[in-house]
Amino acid sequence: MKKYLIVALVILLLAPFCTVQIKKQLYEKRIENYLIEDMSYPKKTIQSIECKWHFAGLPSYWVNVIFSDEPNVVYVYFAHDKDHLGQFEHHTIDGKTLSPEQLKHFKSYD
Repeated sequence: MKKYLIVALVILLLAPFCTVQIKKQLYEKRIENYLIEDMSYPKKTIQSIECKWHFAGLPSYWVNVIFSDEPNVVYVYFAHDKDHLGQFEHHTIDGKTLSPEQLKHFKSYD
């Protein structure tokens, strides 16, 4: 009986971690598909896509995208709703904000 209790406790402790990891992968894939299929970016143009999660953040999930031709700029996308994906922020790696005119991949969210 103790073994079952320990296994159940381990599952309860790991479930939130697994849920976060699965959602992060889902959102990364949504943004990758959005950029390639909807925005017509070649896959080689995308240097990295990484979903971030913050317990108390709003939104709690966001996806950072770095393009290969702008390696010092991070474009931040949200992907919570399959029908309303979009870019909502951008900044340099060191945190400076650039004007839209200085960016190659700026797309305002409508």
